[in-house]
Amino acid sequence: MQKFIRLFWICFLLIPHLVKAQDPYIFSNDLYSGISAVGISPTQAFLNPNAWDFHLISENVFIQNQYGYISKTTLLGLAKGEIKEANTSQGITGGNTKKVWDYYNFDQTGYHFSSELMGPSASFHFQVAEKDFVAGVFTKLRTQSSILKVDNYLQFENQNLLEPVLYNLQPFEATFMNWSEVGLNLSTELFPYSDFQWIAGINLKYLMGHDAFYVNNKSDALMRREFVPHEEIDSVDVKNLYISNFDVEVGYTTGYDFDSESYSFKPQGNGMGLDVGLTLVNSDSNEGYNFKASVNVLDIGQIAYDGFVHSFQGDDFQYTNNPSLNGIAFENPEQIAQITSNEIYGNPNQSLISNRFKMGLPTSIHLNVSQNVGYQHYVNLNLIQRFPIFENSLKRSNILNVSYLFSSHTMGYGGSVSLYEYEKLQIGAFLRYGPFVIGSENVLPLFLPQKKLHAADIYFGIKIYPFKNRDIERRSREDCRC
Repeated sequence: MQKFIRLFWICFLLIPHLVKAQDPYIFSNDLYSGISAVGISPTQAFLNPNAWDFHLISENVFIQNQYGYISKTTLLGLAKGEIKEANTSQGITGGNTKKVWDYYNFDQTGYHFSSELMGPSASFHFQVAEKDFVAGVFTKLRTQSSILKVDNYLQFENQNLLEPVLYNLQPFEATFMNWSEVGLNLSTELFPYSDFQWIAGINLKYLMGHDAFYVNNKSDALMRREFVPHEEIDSVDVKNLYISNFDVEVGYTTGYDFDSESYSFKPQGNGMGLDVGLTLVNSDSNEGYNFKASVNVLDIGQIAYDGFVHSFQGDDFQYTNNPSLNGIAFENPEQIAQITSNEIYGNPNQSLISNRFKMGLPTSIHLNVSQNVGYQHYVNLNLIQRFPIFENSLKRSNILNVSYLFSSHTMGYGGSVSLYEYEKLQIGAFLRYGPFVIGSENVLPLFLPQKKLHAADIYFGIKIYPFKNRDIERRSREDCRC
């Protein structure tokens, strides 16, 4: 049981297992992205030249961390051969061996992880009283988790170094959520007699939460190392680790049943979400546009969960080599919380303060500017700035992205340069051919060996749209709507 208690405090007090998605920004500027990109800009479907658009499936995964890395390999290379863990006593490190999981020794660490699986979704153009609208529905399964910055106390154990006698662990927050969305997209043109197109769009989303977890370390906590004589062998000292002055709140829920060892997608919580966007377009007489600028506020909303909320406050909690915690078989997270509560308060139920909690969506502001630089060629600028507004909100990654895009009816392609958290450079590429879409905002780790592989991003999708009955051809057969 001791190893589970230590794992609990490592996960709940120090740092969860380190593994957000970076959206496919090149594809989101494609005129034919349609319903596939309304999560990035709710007005995007209105710009689609096709009368209708059907999205079958897509997946987008992004990982970025400052905790550990795999040495001298590519993402594709991970499928071949075993990954070893660094072992300094045997001389195996990421610096001298390929495909070794090793650790950074940064004083602060953090990570982003995200996965977005978009299921069947569709949109279509229609008119009401000679006014154009686009309506659509979309489905998604999303997972996000992050720690922005946390003191890297684990660097000492990871590097086989002796912990300081005293170490100050500063406040931090960690979040994780796995949820489904069913959304309605609606967009239309405002001010029809303006010299420019003003397009307003909105996504209304019903949210179903499946799993959620947060840690809020509210104050500086003191980590302490102490050597004590071994009870049986006086010449060998035992290292004990303690934590003092801690004030930690933990909330969690999950669809996993630990008794039956099965998972249920029955929602553990529900909520509502909202995306809004406004786009200014200087239209071209041909298909496409000369200039486009948009501002979007994404993921406004939260989910209320049924679960467990524990508060741990105290001093001098021994989380290694604690005799009171040995010999107990692990059953579920609540058992660990009760055992810890009993050790801190002398009461297994005292730490439980609520069976309800809320978590906010990863609210952000998305700014986009796009300039035509030739027929069907565009240069685009995207800026994503996280803007959490609810309690226990997920934290989206900050991104500055510049991309080049060729967008025609049959195919699209492009490349990009991104600054993750405005400082880490990444190179991306994208291809759409017929119904298939594939790309990455961090393409180099896929094919080129990385000295320290610690980040990845890939997205792919399949969609259907009217390949022959293009909107520009359809409009040529209609009466002028000028």
